[in-house]
Amino acid sequence: MSRRLTRWRADWRTGLTAASTAIREKLAFRANFAGTMLTYGLFIMVFSRIWANATAGGTTVAGYRYDMLVWYFIIAEVPSFALGRFFWSLSRDMKSGQVAYLVSRPYDFVGYQFWERLGSALPDLFIILGEGLLIGCLLTGGLPPLAEWAGAYSGGQPLAGSGLAWLAGQGLRALLVVMSLLLSGSLNFYLQFSLAMTAFWLEENDAFYWIFQKIALVVGTLIPIELLPDAARAVAVWTPFPYIAYAPARIMVAFQLPEALRLMAVQLAWIAIGLVLARLVFAASSRKLSINGG
Repeated sequence: MSRRLTRWRADWRTGLTAASTAIREKLAFRANFAGTMLTYGLFIMVFSRIWANATAGGTTVAGYRYDMLVWYFIIAEVPSFALGRFFWSLSRDMKSGQVAYLVSRPYDFVGYQFWERLGSALPDLFIILGEGLLIGCLLTGGLPPLAEWAGAYSGGQPLAGSGLAWLAGQGLRALLVVMSLLLSGSLNFYLQFSLAMTAFWLEENDAFYWIFQKIALVVGTLIPIELLPDAARAVAVWTPFPYIAYAPARIMVAFQLPEALRLMAVQLAWIAIGLVLARLVFAASSRKLSINGG
């Protein structure tokens, strides 16, 4: 037990070191953020016009108003732009043979990769999120109302933009949105790690990622899952895809504490499944790896 605890602490320190190093490396090249920010901003502007036409005259789409749809898209795209590009670097390491050098190091390979990739993504996450908040406020005039949070304070009516209850609600929602996005990034990593490991069997495995990405876009990223046909939605909720983009976006636009906690609990469950899958795939693939040298 003591030996296992010591190993766990060592892996934890190694992971934090990997994450902090990746963050510093990412911040050293600040100009790289410009392209991502520009593309993200253009996506928001284009889809805001689409939703404006769809909700013309004050109509709603599957219960979503214009401001809700804009804010939904802003948050749902964050995992794609900041937390959804793990596959390419992982797959490149597999195909180039770099993995042989990495595996030979005395640490948990899967855990190290998780912390390093997530650390590298954190600057993107907060920069993109900050940009999205600014654009969202300019397009809609402010943050989505806190009607459900207000229920205990004002008879279910949306709270005015002031007061301690409003501040508490905004703070709690912001915290849960960020936590849900981090869970989304973790889930994204383990799923994409498993896909990248197929490079041990296939020379070209990009097709798996393209299929994964397109399903993720349709199931909760470009549109809320409420807009899917009933049969498709019934199947989608039993897959991990809605819990990549839909969960944090739903928490943002329709904040209900019980629903937010439920969505995050499901995210945690899928992360556990993804972690087991990643370790199983890595264990199987590493048996095909031969390390030679001296």
